[in-house]
Amino acid sequence: MAIKVTPEQAECARYFVTGESLKINALAGTGKTTTLCYLAQKGSPRGGRMLYTSFGKAIVQEAKTRFPTDRVKVSTNHSLAFAHAGSAYGRAGRLAGRVTATDLIHRFGLMDHTFAPHADAKTGAFGVIETINRFCQSADKTITIRHAAPSARRRSSTAKAAGDYAMALTAHARIVWDQMMDLRSTMPITHDVYLKKWALTDPVLPYSTILLDEAQDTSELMLDVISRQQAQIVIVGDTYQQIYSWRGAINAMDSVATTHTAALCQSFRFGQAVADVANAVLANHLNVDARLRGLDSIPSRIEPVDTPRVVLARTNSVLIGELVQAVADRPGRYGVVGGVDDLIRLVQGAQTLMEGRRTPVPDLAEFAHWGEVVDAAKEEAYRHLSVLVSLVSEYGTVTLIRILESVRGNETDQATCKGLFSTAHKAKGCEFDSVKLADDFRYPPAQGSDEDTGWTPEDANLLYVAATRAKHVLDPTNCVAMRDAWGPRPWMPGT
Repeated sequence: MAIKVTPEQAECARYFVTGESLKINALAGTGKTTTLCYLAQKGSPRGGRMLYTSFGKAIVQEAKTRFPTDRVKVSTNHSLAFAHAGSAYGRAGRLAGRVTATDLIHRFGLMDHTFAPHADAKTGAFGVIETINRFCQSADKTITIRHAAPSARRRSSTAKAAGDYAMALTAHARIVWDQMMDLRSTMPITHDVYLKKWALTDPVLPYSTILLDEAQDTSELMLDVISRQQAQIVIVGDTYQQIYSWRGAINAMDSVATTHTAALCQSFRFGQAVADVANAVLANHLNVDARLRGLDSIPSRIEPVDTPRVVLARTNSVLIGELVQAVADRPGRYGVVGGVDDLIRLVQGAQTLMEGRRTPVPDLAEFAHWGEVVDAAKEEAYRHLSVLVSLVSEYGTVTLIRILESVRGNETDQATCKGLFSTAHKAKGCEFDSVKLADDFRYPPAQGSDEDTGWTPEDANLLYVAATRAKHVLDPTNCVAMRDAWGPRPWMPGT
């Protein structure tokens, strides 16, 4: 089917047909998949087959329905590796969604004294798992102290203690890794482990052109694999949607030099009103001059909305609060995008801390007991935890878990839900008729201020991602960060 292209997309094609490397910075909703399909229809300028790949399963599934299969192999990063390095684990029943601290404790006989005086067995085991995860995301050949879980620094009072703990995590991670690599072992592995094992073989991909999508959040590992190929490389993404650096992703849009560079700025998702808000974030929080253009034929509004299709939050703590409030005020069927497992684990982590034991739950792992959480929640950098503290105080962990369990599975049939709730991370790649922003997004401290708000440029990226999920109505009424970027409006509280 012929694709009607814009001048921006036509420019991408002119660079593509040269057979030279190309970078396409595609802002939110600007039709990057359509653009890539248009390029794919032309075939590889170097002859031979093309590869389209991305880390995200959902975006690859969509691409499979749109790309010409006679010319393009469409695959997730992991699928490229599975036949070569993952299938043997699958046949042996060793593939797991995640490896748990309990797995390591039982298999390797870890005890509380194993990591003493730095951590108990469960927390230390979680640190080992995180160390292996960081190694899997890297392009390194062996596990070294640089891969040690960041918790080694957070949980240690001195540099020497942090170094000692990091060395202990590294040493145990190497032992676990050896068991993971041994095909005679019964040690479970994650999908990232076989991807790493495959990458360590320096694979040669039999394609003449490689299209790398979502390049702003590519792992160092995959970028290394792709950059070593002799193919034409086309990387596509939105440099301002990088939101996964915390798990080892790097922004290939900034770090990779290409012969040609193009941009897509015309959005097909929303009108100019939403584009203006997104541009305000880019200009005032990131100090960049990239400018989205809304589509004139889409009526978009920025205004309060009582029943948004989705509420987006930065953190799980605030997301739980928004859901609990909605259930109390407007009973009905609600869904949580991505499911409730992470939310339930957070509440269970709070209960563990209240019992005087540490928890490996990421948001709470740095605290020794619940009292530390209560104190930290008074600081600006941990403001989001104040919601969790209040919820636990008002409802208790048992009731909170019951409320979360009551909406389990509803996300699989979103059409029947009265409303949806999601973190901005899990909403990436989605779009909704109306979006309400929660109040936990971060914004940069005032110029000259020494206040530690915890803000980083990636927080601005996340706010930009959240705002651009809206098609018709965006409600930033309670979002202080958006007020800071876009300016106050008469209908916003406190103005």
